[in-house]
Amino acid sequence: MAKGSEGDDAEVARPQARRAPGIDVARGIAGLIMIQGHAFHAWASPAAKETVAYAATRVLGSLPLPAFLILAGASVAYRVDRGESRGEPATELRHRIFRRGMEIMLWGYGVSIAYGVMDGGLTIDTVLRADVLQVIGLSIAVFAGLGIGGRNIVSARRLTKVAIGLGLGSTLLCPWLSSWAAGLTNLGPSRFWVGLWVDVAGVTRMPFVPLASWFAVGILATQGLLRARSLERGAGFLLLGALPTIAMAYGITALAVDRGLVFSRTSPVIFANVVDLAARGCVVIALGILITPLLSDRVRSALVLLGRHSLVAYVFHIPFCYGALGKPLQGTLSMAEGAILTLVLMVLSYGAVRLRTGSLGVVLIGIKGRARPKEHRR
Repeated sequence: MAKGSEGDDAEVARPQARRAPGIDVARGIAGLIMIQGHAFHAWASPAAKETVAYAATRVLGSLPLPAFLILAGASVAYRVDRGESRGEPATELRHRIFRRGMEIMLWGYGVSIAYGVMDGGLTIDTVLRADVLQVIGLSIAVFAGLGIGGRNIVSARRLTKVAIGLGLGSTLLCPWLSSWAAGLTNLGPSRFWVGLWVDVAGVTRMPFVPLASWFAVGILATQGLLRARSLERGAGFLLLGALPTIAMAYGITALAVDRGLVFSRTSPVIFANVVDLAARGCVVIALGILITPLLSDRVRSALVLLGRHSLVAYVFHIPFCYGALGKPLQGTLSMAEGAILTLVLMVLSYGAVRLRTGSLGVVLIGIKGRARPKEHRR
């Protein structure tokens, strides 16, 4: 979209935005919360699931899904803002981000194949189901394709408009589209394509509608943070807004269900639930930004690394929770036993990230060097 000369000068003069470490710290925190949520859900015994401690893990477990979509939207918003500051061509940036979205979707299908082989349940329905990596990748691709348009210089304004439109549209149309999809029969192979967008029984776990709204929230929240006096100040306002929103939306959902409305994507109850979980995801991003300056360099670096490679941690830990590797533990552990093994799984997942990034050897060399007596050091 072409802009006037005054608008161009104003945008170029604006300082180039850098990706804040707090975003990656938030993603790292979301990764740890994700691991604990899956581990306790899979491993806790029936008796353990009756405890207050387990209920607390379920509350925490509601944070990662919206947080990861919000953080994915945040990454796109940062990249577009940087592209606008640099005066990058929209076509090049759009293709690059779109391609990244497609890569994440392919990762999702590849992971489904790997899990199916490991667990002995390799079927077309398990391989092509719409899951978390598919909806994240699809959201990246769609928002890039529509929000980074034209051949001219990148415009964050266009991304803002698309985020508002798709965010509201995917939420408000959800009950109608989900009801329509529920009535479809004999879709054949096309069910795997339709199931990426809306809830199709037997295919969809995470549909674009309404989950794309969380991606949109990530874009809009980040654009607001970038224009605040400081990231910390903006994150403080984000947190103050998110907490009462959670209470209000959760209360509306509970009241609606108590009055007899069905809690599903085909019901208007989904509106309050979408807002509730969006606000929970915003809490994660706000806390990530706020605590980053308080962390030691080592802890911050570890969380940033985990955040930037959270896909590796996701792929690694799932088989130990729900797959064949975790079968001996499923439904057998007390909360104390689960806590110990959850910590072990977190460490192993972080080790997998370091191994994948090639930084594990550097750490081991450093440990070996520190353990060596001073007189033998070079």
